[in-house]
Amino acid sequence: MEQINEGVRSARRGRQWTQIHEAAVALVLEKGLAATTIDAVAAAAGVSRRSFFNYFPTKEDAVLGTRDPWLPEADWEDFVSSSLAVLPRTAKLLAAVLNTSTQAGEGFRRRREMVRAFPELRRRTHVHVQAAEQLVSTALIERLKPHQAALLAHELPNDPGAQHALVLLAGTITRYAFTEDPEEFARDWQSAVIRASAIFGALLHPVSR
Repeated sequence: MEQINEGVRSARRGRQWTQIHEAAVALVLEKGLAATTIDAVAAAAGVSRRSFFNYFPTKEDAVLGTRDPWLPEADWEDFVSSSLAVLPRTAKLLAAVLNTSTQAGEGFRRRREMVRAFPELRRRTHVHVQAAEQLVSTALIERLKPHQAALLAHELPNDPGAQHALVLLAGTITRYAFTEDPEEFARDWQSAVIRASAIFGALLHPVSR
Protein backbone atom coordinates (compact mmCIF):
# COMPACT_ATOMS: atom_id res chain seq x y z
CA MET A 1 0.00 0.00 0.00
CA GLU A 2 2.84 2.39 0.87
CA GLN A 3 4.43 1.77 -2.53
CA ILE A 4 1.12 2.54 -4.23
CA ASN A 5 0.71 5.76 -2.26
CA GLU A 6 4.27 6.79 -3.10
CA GLY A 7 3.59 6.09 -6.75
CA VAL A 8 0.50 8.30 -6.65
CA ARG A 9 2.43 11.10 -4.93
CA SER A 10 5.25 10.81 -7.43
CA ALA A 11 2.84 10.98 -10.36
CA ARG A 12 1.17 14.06 -8.84
CA ARG A 13 4.53 15.76 -8.35
CA GLY A 14 5.42 15.00 -11.94
CA ARG A 15 2.16 16.51 -13.19
CA GLN A 16 2.57 19.65 -11.13
CA TRP A 17 6.20 20.05 -12.21
CA THR A 18 5.09 19.84 -15.84
CA GLN A 19 2.16 22.24 -15.31
CA ILE A 20 4.42 24.89 -13.78
CA HIS A 21 7.12 24.45 -16.41
CA GLU A 22 4.64 24.59 -19.30
CA ALA A 23 2.95 27.66 -17.83
CA ALA A 24 6.28 29.45 -17.39
CA VAL A 25 7.34 28.74 -20.97
CA ALA A 26 3.98 29.85 -22.40
CA LEU A 27 3.94 33.09 -20.42
CA VAL A 28 7.53 33.99 -21.26
CA LEU A 29 6.96 33.34 -24.95
CA GLU A 30 3.86 35.55 -24.79
CA LYS A 31 4.99 38.37 -22.48
CA GLY A 32 8.77 38.12 -22.31
CA LEU A 33 10.97 37.10 -19.40
CA ALA A 34 11.00 40.43 -17.55
CA ALA A 35 7.20 40.81 -17.66
CA THR A 36 6.53 37.28 -16.41
CA THR A 37 6.21 36.98 -12.63
CA ILE A 38 6.25 33.97 -10.33
CA ASP A 39 2.72 34.81 -9.20
CA ALA A 40 1.53 34.79 -12.82
CA VAL A 41 3.22 31.46 -13.49
CA ALA A 42 1.71 29.92 -10.34
CA ALA A 43 -1.76 31.21 -11.24
CA ALA A 44 -1.51 29.92 -14.80
CA ALA A 45 -0.38 26.52 -13.51
CA GLY A 46 -3.17 26.38 -10.93
CA VAL A 47 -0.83 26.15 -7.93
CA SER A 48 0.03 28.41 -5.00
CA ARG A 49 3.17 30.54 -4.84
CA ARG A 50 4.39 28.23 -2.06
CA SER A 51 3.87 25.19 -4.28
CA PHE A 52 5.85 26.90 -7.04
CA PHE A 53 8.90 27.04 -4.78
CA ASN A 54 8.51 23.37 -3.90
CA TYR A 55 9.45 22.65 -7.51
CA PHE A 56 11.58 25.54 -8.76
CA PRO A 57 13.91 27.90 -6.88
CA THR A 58 13.53 30.74 -9.41
CA LYS A 59 11.36 31.91 -12.29
CA GLU A 60 14.25 31.20 -14.66
CA ASP A 61 14.43 27.61 -13.46
CA ALA A 62 10.72 27.17 -14.16
CA VAL A 63 11.27 28.39 -17.72
CA LEU A 64 14.32 26.18 -18.26
CA GLY A 65 12.99 23.17 -16.40
CA THR A 66 15.99 23.12 -14.07
CA ARG A 67 16.62 22.90 -10.34
CA ASP A 68 19.57 23.14 -7.95
CA PRO A 69 22.06 20.31 -8.58
CA TRP A 70 22.89 17.66 -5.99
CA LEU A 71 25.42 14.86 -5.58
CA PRO A 72 23.85 11.38 -5.95
CA GLU A 73 25.38 8.81 -3.64
CA ALA A 74 25.49 6.20 -6.41
CA ASP A 75 27.63 8.48 -8.58
CA TRP A 76 29.92 9.29 -5.66
CA GLU A 77 30.40 5.58 -4.96
CA ASP A 78 31.10 5.03 -8.65
CA PHE A 79 33.77 7.75 -8.49
CA VAL A 80 35.41 6.20 -5.43
CA SER A 81 35.47 2.68 -6.90
CA SER A 82 36.24 3.59 -10.52
CA SER A 83 39.41 2.36 -12.21
CA LEU A 84 39.46 5.35 -14.57
CA ALA A 85 42.23 7.93 -14.34
CA VAL A 86 41.45 10.84 -12.06
CA LEU A 87 40.58 13.34 -14.80
CA PRO A 88 37.89 11.38 -16.68
CA ARG A 89 36.61 10.03 -13.36
CA THR A 90 36.13 13.56 -12.03
CA ALA A 91 34.62 14.77 -15.31
CA LYS A 92 32.08 11.92 -15.15
CA LEU A 93 31.19 12.82 -11.56
CA LEU A 94 30.74 16.48 -12.45
CA ALA A 95 28.57 15.65 -15.47
CA ALA A 96 26.43 13.39 -13.27
CA VAL A 97 25.92 16.21 -10.77
CA LEU A 98 25.07 18.66 -13.55
CA ASN A 99 22.48 16.25 -14.90
CA THR A 100 20.62 16.30 -11.59
CA SER A 101 19.65 19.91 -12.30
CA THR A 102 17.99 19.16 -15.63
CA GLN A 103 15.00 17.27 -16.94
CA ALA A 104 15.99 14.59 -19.44
CA GLY A 105 14.43 13.97 -22.85
CA GLU A 106 12.73 16.67 -24.87
CA GLY A 107 13.46 19.18 -22.12
CA PHE A 108 17.01 19.40 -23.44
CA ARG A 109 15.93 20.78 -26.81
CA ARG A 110 13.45 23.16 -25.23
CA ARG A 111 16.12 24.58 -22.92
CA ARG A 112 18.36 25.28 -25.90
CA GLU A 113 15.52 27.01 -27.73
CA MET A 114 14.60 29.14 -24.72
CA VAL A 115 18.21 30.20 -24.12
CA ARG A 116 18.53 31.17 -27.78
CA ALA A 117 15.34 33.23 -27.54
CA PHE A 118 16.21 34.75 -24.14
CA PRO A 119 20.03 34.85 -23.73
CA GLU A 120 19.64 36.26 -20.21
CA LEU A 121 18.60 32.75 -19.14
CA ARG A 122 22.18 31.65 -19.71
CA ARG A 123 23.15 33.31 -16.46
CA ARG A 124 21.00 30.82 -14.55
CA THR A 125 22.63 27.87 -16.29
CA HIS A 126 26.02 29.25 -15.25
CA VAL A 127 24.84 29.38 -11.65
CA HIS A 128 24.01 25.67 -11.80
CA VAL A 129 27.41 24.86 -13.34
CA GLN A 130 29.19 26.75 -10.57
CA ALA A 131 27.07 25.04 -7.91
CA ALA A 132 27.86 21.62 -9.37
CA GLU A 133 31.58 22.41 -9.45
CA GLN A 134 31.42 23.51 -5.81
CA LEU A 135 29.63 20.30 -4.80
CA VAL A 136 32.28 18.15 -6.46
CA SER A 137 35.15 20.25 -5.12
CA THR A 138 33.77 20.04 -1.59
CA ALA A 139 33.29 16.29 -1.90
CA LEU A 140 36.88 15.79 -3.03
CA ILE A 141 38.19 17.79 -0.10
CA GLU A 142 35.83 16.76 2.70
CA ARG A 143 34.32 13.37 1.84
CA LEU A 144 37.37 11.36 0.84
CA LYS A 145 38.52 9.43 3.87
CA PRO A 146 42.28 9.21 4.53
CA HIS A 147 42.62 5.73 3.04
CA GLN A 148 40.52 6.74 0.03
CA ALA A 149 42.62 9.86 -0.59
CA ALA A 150 45.35 7.51 -1.78
CA LEU A 151 43.18 6.97 -4.86
CA LEU A 152 44.09 10.49 -5.93
CA ALA A 153 47.44 11.04 -4.25
CA HIS A 154 49.56 9.44 -6.98
CA GLU A 155 47.73 11.38 -9.71
CA LEU A 156 47.59 14.86 -8.19
CA PRO A 157 50.42 17.32 -7.49
CA ASN A 158 51.27 17.81 -3.83
CA ASP A 159 49.57 21.19 -3.77
CA PRO A 160 46.57 22.36 -1.71
CA GLY A 161 44.95 23.82 -4.82
CA ALA A 162 45.28 20.67 -6.92
CA GLN A 163 41.77 19.38 -6.23
CA HIS A 164 40.21 22.72 -7.12
CA ALA A 165 42.23 22.82 -10.35
CA LEU A 166 41.09 19.27 -11.09
CA VAL A 167 37.42 20.26 -10.80
CA LEU A 168 37.92 23.32 -13.01
CA LEU A 169 39.60 21.18 -15.67
CA ALA A 170 36.82 18.59 -15.37
CA GLY A 171 34.34 21.41 -15.92
CA THR A 172 36.16 22.46 -19.08
CA ILE A 173 36.05 18.88 -20.35
CA THR A 174 32.34 18.58 -19.62
CA ARG A 175 31.55 21.86 -21.39
CA TYR A 176 33.67 20.77 -24.36
CA ALA A 177 31.81 17.45 -24.57
CA PHE A 178 28.50 19.31 -24.53
CA THR A 179 29.38 22.03 -27.05
CA GLU A 180 30.98 19.62 -29.53
CA ASP A 181 27.78 17.62 -29.91
CA PRO A 182 24.89 18.63 -27.64
CA GLU A 183 22.58 15.98 -29.11
CA GLU A 184 25.05 13.18 -28.41
CA PHE A 185 25.67 14.54 -24.93
CA ALA A 186 21.94 14.39 -24.27
CA ARG A 187 21.79 10.78 -25.51
CA ASP A 188 24.91 9.38 -23.86
CA TRP A 189 26.73 11.91 -21.69
CA GLN A 190 29.03 9.32 -20.12
CA SER A 191 30.55 8.26 -23.45
CA ALA A 192 30.80 11.89 -24.56
CA VAL A 193 32.70 12.84 -21.39
CA ILE A 194 35.08 9.89 -21.66
CA ARG A 195 35.94 10.80 -25.27
CA ALA A 196 36.45 14.44 -24.35
CA SER A 197 38.67 13.40 -21.43
CA ALA A 198 40.84 11.38 -23.81
CA ILE A 199 41.34 14.44 -26.03
CA PHE A 200 42.33 16.63 -23.08
CA GLY A 201 44.55 13.88 -21.70
CA ALA A 202 46.42 13.69 -25.01
CA LEU A 203 46.90 17.46 -24.96
CA LEU A 204 48.13 17.48 -21.35
CA HIS A 205 50.40 14.47 -21.82
CA PRO A 206 51.51 14.50 -25.47
CA VAL A 207 53.29 11.43 -26.79
CA SER A 208 56.77 12.14 -28.12
CA ARG A 209 57.17 11.46 -31.83
